[in-house]
Amino acid sequence: MAAKKYRSGTSVIADMFPKGQVEFLHGDSMTVTLWQFEQGGDVPSHRHPHEQIVHCLEGIFEVTVDGEAVVLESGDSVIIPGGVEHAAHARTAARGIDVFHPVREDYRR
Repeated sequence: MAAKKYRSGTSVIADMFPKGQVEFLHGDSMTVTLWQFEQGGDVPSHRHPHEQIVHCLEGIFEVTVDGEAVVLESGDSVIIPGGVEHAAHARTAARGIDVFHPVREDYRR
C-alpha cells in the first residue's frame, strides 16, 4: 500500500460539538482525531465499542470515564476501553489527539 499524505486543517468539522472543532483521519485499522475546544466545550456522555486513547497537547481537558473524572493537562493521556461510558469538558481552551481502534466508520463523512 502506498503512503497517503494528509494536510491538517483540510477537513475540520465545526458542527459536531458546541465550542469544538474536530478533524478525522482514517487508516485501514484506526482513526485519529485532531481536536480543539474553547473553554467550556463539552463532549456529551456516550459509549462506543472502540478502544480510545485521548492525549492532551495543550490546556486542561477533563475526561469522565465510567463516572471517574480524569484531568488531563499538556502531555497527559487516558485510555478508554471499548464499551465504557465517557464524556469530556474543556476546563480551559484545549487541543489534543484521540486514537480509536478499530476505524470509526460512523465518523466518515
